[in-house]
Amino acid sequence: MVSEPVPSLSEITESTLLDYVRHQLSQQPQPTPQTVNHRLTVIRCLYRFHLGQEIPGGHSHFQRKWSTRCPLGYGRPHRAMAFGLRLRQPRRVIQPLTAEQVAKFWASFRTSRDLAVVGLMLLDGLRSCEILTLQLEDLRLADALLHVLGKGRKQRILPLPGEILEVLQSYVRLERPLTNSPYLFVSLKGRRRGQPMTPAGLRSLFRHHRLRSDVRTANPHRFRHYAASWTMPRNEVSAAPIGHSATSDAA
Repeated sequence: MVSEPVPSLSEITESTLLDYVRHQLSQQPQPTPQTVNHRLTVIRCLYRFHLGQEIPGGHSHFQRKWSTRCPLGYGRPHRAMAFGLRLRQPRRVIQPLTAEQVAKFWASFRTSRDLAVVGLMLLDGLRSCEILTLQLEDLRLADALLHVLGKGRKQRILPLPGEILEVLQSYVRLERPLTNSPYLFVSLKGRRRGQPMTPAGLRSLFRHHRLRSDVRTANPHRFRHYAASWTMPRNEVSAAPIGHSATSDAA
C-alpha cells in the first residue's frame, strides 16, 4: 500500500487540516476534542511563524460566531466571528460538594482568617481572585456588607451572613497583624507576616486542608458551585464548624 505524500508546510490549507482531523478521529483510542484543538493550534502557530500569514481556506471554509461585550463590562453584547477549523468541546460539569463534605472540610480549620476565606467562597460565592484582591475598605462590618470588584471590573455589594460577619470581626480585631497593607487577607506568620496572601498561599491552604480533612475534591471552584446549588438551610451546614449551632441560631 502506497501512502500519500505529506504536504509541505506552505501547501497546508484548512482542507488539509480537515483531513488531518478525520485521520485523528479514526484512531483508537480516539483523542479528545481538546487534544485535537491543541494540535491544530500548534500547526497554525508554526505556519504563522514560518510564513507570516494565516492558513488559507482551500476548498473548505469554517467560521464560528459567538456573543461578546466590552472588557469594561458596559454596552450591549455584540456578535463576533472567527475563522478556522475547531472541534466543539463539551462543557465540563462541576459536581458541587455535599453538605457533609463541606462540614468536614470546615472542621479542619482553626483560624478565623481561614474560616472567613472559605465562608466567603461558600456563602457569597466569591472567586479566589476576588478573595485575594479584597481590601479593608471593602469591608463594612457595621452594615454587614462587602464590596467586591469581580470579573470585567464589575462591582457588586454582597450581604455578609451572620456566621461570616462574626468570623470576620474576630479576624480583623484579634488575628490580623498590624500592617500597612490595604489588603484584607494577609499572612499570619512566617517571613511574610502582614503581607498580602498570594495565589500560591491560597492554593497551599486548600492543599493542606484537603489532606487534613480527607476531602480530596475540595477547591474554591467547587465551593462556588455549592453556593449556587444550595438547597438546604445555611445554618445546618456552616454554623457548627464556625462555633454556632443550628438550635441557638434559630432561637
